[in-house]
Amino acid sequence: MEIVDVYNKRKELTKEKKERYERINGKYTQYIHVWIMNDKNQFLIQKRSENKKINPNKWSQTGGAVDCGETVIQAAIREVKEELGINLTKENIEFMLSYKRRYTFMDVFLVRKNIELKDVVMQKEEVQKVKWATEEEIEDMVKSGEIVGTLKLYYKLFFDLLKDYDK
Repeated sequence: MEIVDVYNKRKELTKEKKERYERINGKYTQYIHVWIMNDKNQFLIQKRSENKKINPNKWSQTGGAVDCGETVIQAAIREVKEELGINLTKENIEFMLSYKRRYTFMDVFLVRKNIELKDVVMQKEEVQKVKWATEEEIEDMVKSGEIVGTLKLYYKLFFDLLKDYDK
């Protein structure tokens, strides 16, 4: 059982804790998404394990819940290390956007890093495959339903911000 911190509707940390998947109206948990981009403007995406309860066999970026007492940056570093065996530092991580859902807050980060696929060490319980994909390929995967639904909420904004940010 994973215990996470609880936030109020203003994204203020409360003193409460709860189980990660427990849904309570008016109470929120914190999640992160990490997009890794190489010098070719491709994104490292991962195919979720077929054994995952939520979105099995769907493509996604790296991400997960922020553990109790953890910062979003610490969670980003931990999730990338756990799921892909890639070491990051806080200097690698750029904040891109944040949004609120019914029970969660999601912070989205960008990491610019060239990684050889052969060097990725996949956490078998979480990840079955990785690949590099372009923005256009990701958009096609969203349209075809191959990618997790949460990305539909913000992927266009993310790519637009990235273009504006790099000008």
